[in-house]
Amino acid sequence: MAARENAARLKSIVVGTDFSICAARALAHAVSLAQLSGAKLHLVHVLLEPVQALDVAAALPYPDVEVRREWEEAARVKLDREVKAAEKRGVPTTAEIRWGRPSDTIVDTAARQKASMIVLGTHGRSALEKLLLGSTAERVLRLSPVPVLTVREKR
Repeated sequence: MAARENAARLKSIVVGTDFSICAARALAHAVSLAQLSGAKLHLVHVLLEPVQALDVAAALPYPDVEVRREWEEAARVKLDREVKAAEKRGVPTTAEIRWGRPSDTIVDTAARQKASMIVLGTHGRSALEKLLLGSTAERVLRLSPVPVLTVREKR
């Protein structure tokens, strides 16, 4: 009963997606929550700024406007497919593509959308992998002012 009452309080759910299988599983959970609660979904895909990706990015060539546009167009096709799938299940869904550091951008998007919750996939990396690669989900958990549901990748 408590789960249904909490779900009923959800108005808006932000879903971070990188189009991985793990993100697709998280989106499926978010759609189910939205169906249960009547919440709307807002999907966000974050394109990583090169300077955010590597400390040595200054030494790398920065993607020109055309390359950035191509990346955005490729992401838009995938994002539109996810929006249509969610709407087919009766869930009002919007989406956006943003540039930046994924964790910060997802939390910022949740604040701008006045989200009740964030839903993310997590790859379940080891401590060493997290140290080397970082963890977007872990950082979102630490930064988010709203509840965060993480959906772990099946191993």
